[in-house]
Amino acid sequence: MAVGSAGVVRRLRQVLPADRVIDDRATLIPYQYDASFWSLRQRRMPQAVIVPETVADVVAAVRVASETGVPIVPRGAGTGQTGGAIAPEGGVVVSFARMRRVVEVDRRNLQAIVEPGLVYLDLQNVLAERGLFFPPDPGSGRACTIGGMAANNASGPHAVRWGTTSAYVLGAEVVLADASVITTGGVRSKALKSSSGIDLTKLFVGSEGTLGIFTKLRLRVQPRPPARAVILAGYARLEDTVASLDDLFEAGILPSTAELLDRSAVEAIQLWRPELGLPDGEAVLLIEVEGTPDQVGASVRFTDGIVRRRATVSRFAEDEKEIQRLWAARSGMAAATALAHPGKHRIFAGEDLAVPLTEIPRTVRAAREIGEQLRIAVIFYGHFGDGNVHTAILIDPEDADEVQRADELADRLHKLAIEVGGTVTGEHGTGAVRAQYMRAEHGDALDVMKRIKDLMDPKGILNPGKLYGS
Repeated sequence: MAVGSAGVVRRLRQVLPADRVIDDRATLIPYQYDASFWSLRQRRMPQAVIVPETVADVVAAVRVASETGVPIVPRGAGTGQTGGAIAPEGGVVVSFARMRRVVEVDRRNLQAIVEPGLVYLDLQNVLAERGLFFPPDPGSGRACTIGGMAANNASGPHAVRWGTTSAYVLGAEVVLADASVITTGGVRSKALKSSSGIDLTKLFVGSEGTLGIFTKLRLRVQPRPPARAVILAGYARLEDTVASLDDLFEAGILPSTAELLDRSAVEAIQLWRPELGLPDGEAVLLIEVEGTPDQVGASVRFTDGIVRRRATVSRFAEDEKEIQRLWAARSGMAAATALAHPGKHRIFAGEDLAVPLTEIPRTVRAAREIGEQLRIAVIFYGHFGDGNVHTAILIDPEDADEVQRADELADRLHKLAIEVGGTVTGEHGTGAVRAQYMRAEHGDALDVMKRIKDLMDPKGILNPGKLYGS
């Protein structure tokens, strides 16, 4: 039976050092939020936050949650965009801000063991010293944590070639709802692959803390390619970008990235950085190739030759300074959108559609029309190589009518993604925001997900209100 806030905090203080339990209201306020527009309006306060330093601390907190019946919600850096790290029903938030060690880097076996609170960029810096890197690359990499990435199966621009986080989690230490601890992927394993038993690691990756809480992760890492080059190409029509990408696939080329800037994004960037000289037209692609210097030199020219069949204009860069300049057209989206629509603020809602590559033009055109119908400013861009279309919705959050229309836009965008054979989230996760669309996307498979959840968490304490919509 659930107990009151005072009782939960008292129990936590009995089993944890005082400096690991937070319950004063002022300090709890930031834990009401993540990056989602949903959390800005819900403002759900947890009863307490614990900041563990060891797996034993996490076990103690989960045991208290199990005994008292209160929810327990794991949290990385709070950069998520779906309310996934918020406690909508109250309870205990587990902040991994102190569990951020790189436990081991085994270069010769291409793996690393890390704690879940480790910031992505910090891991990359450690790996770079050994000529390695961790391929998934979320846009929030300067702040987001590895545990959060694993919980949401995050990725980024390089997913077209390298894949998502799930491909790089070899095993995990997980605290279950009954406070027991298991290690998936083999208790002592250092193998890079296995067909032994049910792959429990994949079950936990992407489950958003609803089946268990990560306390360590064994990651596959890769040798860092020594060279890269980038092609910037402009297209008269969106359909030409799809044809151009298909030309590359037909020629046996899989670029490391293929980023799309819709006309709306190009116009915003032209206001922000006109010196970048982005071409006019309906879309721009940024295509990156990697390898040894000799490979890249040949590949970028061969790739550019194929791109020119469809593009109205293209140019490429091999010098790192010029590469960074071209990539500024993508990395500067936040600044560009603010300049293009002064007085408006971007909200994270309906922002993570992923659709079949052939459906990208239809999806963007339909989304444009919906935005125009609802009189909402929207900028489109995305990870074109794997069909991930990002929508930057811009509104005045103080305008109640505009907020309502933005909610309708996000709802219709989610339904559009399912209609064209896609998914409501390509890399940001389901959380509370997208749980309502799970039945439409997954059908009867959702019932199996719920049965797994009920079996592993019969009291429903692990991150309730997320993922398993009706």
